[in-house]
Amino acid sequence: MIQEIYVPVTYKSVANNMKKRISTYILVLFIFSSLSCKSQENKKSEIIQKPKSFKIIEEIEGDLDKDGISEKVIVYDTEKEIDLGTERQIYIYKKKKNNWELWEKSIGAILPSEHGGMMGDPFEGISIERNCIVINHFGGSRQKWNYTHRFRFQSGEFQLIGATVNFGSPCDYFESLDYNLSNGKIKYKKEIENCEKETSKIEKKEIIRKLESLPTMNGFYPGYNEIKFPNSEITMYY
Repeated sequence: MIQEIYVPVTYKSVANNMKKRISTYILVLFIFSSLSCKSQENKKSEIIQKPKSFKIIEEIEGDLDKDGISEKVIVYDTEKEIDLGTERQIYIYKKKKNNWELWEKSIGAILPSEHGGMMGDPFEGISIERNCIVINHFGGSRQKWNYTHRFRFQSGEFQLIGATVNFGSPCDYFESLDYNLSNGKIKYKKEIENCEKETSKIEKKEIIRKLESLPTMNGFYPGYNEIKFPNSEITMYY
């Protein structure tokens, strides 16, 4: 025969159990609330107060000074009317503890909002590649053009180290320029197309043109920098 065992339950033991459960529940809520508040504080500390009336066009992160810590790059439209649209600016922020602090800013390296002509806004995008800021533009009408400029932080500022230019139109001609400003090497190529005869002619040139000082990102204006090839009628702008 199985004998039932009766365990008396008192009001006092029930009350103690309830107190323990409530205490545990309150502790869990407190820990969760603390973590949540801390997370919110961190998020708030990372928020960047953009200049008044500025609008963010693009925002990226990457290591620009080879210290293993990412910087933040923001392209702003200032909504300030200038020739060919509104002015753009680049702001670069460094992380200090939990805050983003302004490190560098640049005016000019991003073309105005209407500089693309029939193609509209010429700004195609910005990226960080091999510790460099890379900026792409595109525009034109029948004759199209696109620029790629590479800026690297060196000698205490962001300097232009590379420029690639493409210009032309189908069934006419295409010109390309690749300029390594670090070593001065310039590669030029021109292809003349005749779509009716289905023929093309290619011309190539290479020269070295080292500058005494490299252009800086602040104040640089894409497409307004001239290169003339010696003993030739070739002139390109980067």
